[in-house]
Amino acid sequence: MKAINCITFFLLITLKAQTQNVMTSSPYSMFGIGELESGLYGQNAAMGGVSYGMRNSTLINIENPAGLTALDSKRLLTELSIFAKNESYTSGSSSNQAFTGSFSALMLGGRVIPRWYMAVSLTPYSSVGYYFHSSQPIEGAPHENYAAAFTGSGGISKVSWSNAYLLSRHWSLGANISYLFGNIVLSELQSDLVVEKRMHARSLYANLGIQYHRALTHDLSYTWGVVYGYRQKLNITNRKYIVNDKTQDKKKQKSQKQSLPQYFGIGGAVQYKKWTYAMDYAFQQYSSLTSVDSRIKFRDVNECRIGICYFPNGYPSDSFWKRVAYKTGVNISNSYMEINGNPGFSLRLNAGLSLPVFRGRIDAAVFYDRTQLRKGALNRDVVGITVSFALNEIFYKGKLK
Repeated sequence: MKAINCITFFLLITLKAQTQNVMTSSPYSMFGIGELESGLYGQNAAMGGVSYGMRNSTLINIENPAGLTALDSKRLLTELSIFAKNESYTSGSSSNQAFTGSFSALMLGGRVIPRWYMAVSLTPYSSVGYYFHSSQPIEGAPHENYAAAFTGSGGISKVSWSNAYLLSRHWSLGANISYLFGNIVLSELQSDLVVEKRMHARSLYANLGIQYHRALTHDLSYTWGVVYGYRQKLNITNRKYIVNDKTQDKKKQKSQKQSLPQYFGIGGAVQYKKWTYAMDYAFQQYSSLTSVDSRIKFRDVNECRIGICYFPNGYPSDSFWKRVAYKTGVNISNSYMEINGNPGFSLRLNAGLSLPVFRGRIDAAVFYDRTQLRKGALNRDVVGITVSFALNEIFYKGKLK
């Protein structure tokens, strides 16, 4: 247990700093609650992030918590994920480039009692990070402009408590209870004036998952899963600061009632000999939300993920490379925001390896993400890498007879 205890203790100490790390450097994140984060953590990041129908003895599946019932019943598992990425943006004739990296997730899971499994996790929900200069028209003088610098930082993190119960040999039911929290700071700097808006967000949230698993033969099995999350209020407290050379004005604005959208997802996975094929579809009903920014309109999100894994000989093999799993995947979705009438589209390509190490595995994935707004309003290209460290320790020991 020493390895897991050391990692957990270290990360609990750095929790506050971790949740404030810059996870993006995108001007796109200045709107709404920032950029929604996905694909930056987990063993299946290289498979496009497929999860709804995924289950195995080492996978802490918090996207569909019903999959936790496949965890090794005698071991306690810990998973830590980090990422690094290089982001390039173009908008009209201007361009920008930035490098970011951080911790992205911490998960701990295992069996509590027969049939009951549990996990706790810390993951990102959204992130804000940008810095750029722009010329803005002076109110009442449309032909005159002033120069301003815009900065933003922060984001929303999610702490989840996941529970799963093995209903029968084939059916599993799971639920996540999550607390979302975070701070977002948006600033506008003029020649002698600073306008700063600080937002504090918090909410309790729950979602459900179910899985059906069946082995048809020794070499062939399949799993399908369904997840559902209801619409939930997100409480946002706003404070506005206006500072010039002589005075500072602080205003507490009305609390903003935003919501997390209702969503539904369905997916499946087929395991045949050394191959695993998986596919997910997710629908998020963002169009039911209202925007306080006239430039922004929320749109429903449709997302499709496809992943493939090749595992040559599995864990018993003496050969290192035959115990390596080879993974690839693709993720296609539209943006949840329409900016000035321009909707967005995103394509992500992934590939990676799962490497065996003492008492666990290391999953490394590279990805390329292309996001584009219509009419070339904003194009983003991201190249990055995610690394997940999964360790396990014997938690239950059988009695000798």
